[in-house]
Amino acid sequence: MFRMTAMLISTVSEDLCLDYTHTVSWRGGDAPIERLEDIDDLLQWIEHNAGVEREVLRRIGRWTRDNPEYAQALLDEAVTTRETIYRILSAIAEGKPVPDKDFARLTRAIAETPPRNALVRSDGRFGWRIAELRPVVAHLLAPVLWSAGDLILAADRRRIRRCANEECLWLFLDESKSGTRRWCDMASCGNRAKARRHYSKTKQS
Repeated sequence: MFRMTAMLISTVSEDLCLDYTHTVSWRGGDAPIERLEDIDDLLQWIEHNAGVEREVLRRIGRWTRDNPEYAQALLDEAVTTRETIYRILSAIAEGKPVPDKDFARLTRAIAETPPRNALVRSDGRFGWRIAELRPVVAHLLAPVLWSAGDLILAADRRRIRRCANEECLWLFLDESKSGTRRWCDMASCGNRAKARRHYSKTKQS
């Protein structure tokens, strides 16, 4: 199997796992928008969001194009991992028990990530240097998995919310002073809700 050694992964933001679940838009609508349609979409997302070095991902991209069946299996597992994270954090947002099957799947994936025990600095950036990167989900999505684990551990003091727009259902961190934020984004879902209420009142009148 394709392997690379000694690479840098940037420091992990707490909400990176939420950004990953946002690769699907309008989950509750009639036609959800999937942004991970092929392996290149996945690798591009990782490059732009998860801090894995570009050249490493390009080499992996070339290798997966030569192994299309493996590439599809890798993409399928990446999507399954995304949905597992979404269900766990959605349950926490709703104050419901986390499904045992999903929790077990996530903990196995985290256990398979490469050790992050070497903190390094390169070109003004800080990150984790790992000894080996393989084209498996636990390696490629290691920053996402670390983020999910860290956020779950902090769930009692970080307000995880799910958008009140039933067509959207994006997850977000509520950092408002009142702790009553309902929408992932007021400019989109919040305004849509206002428009619907206005239309409903006008129609009733």
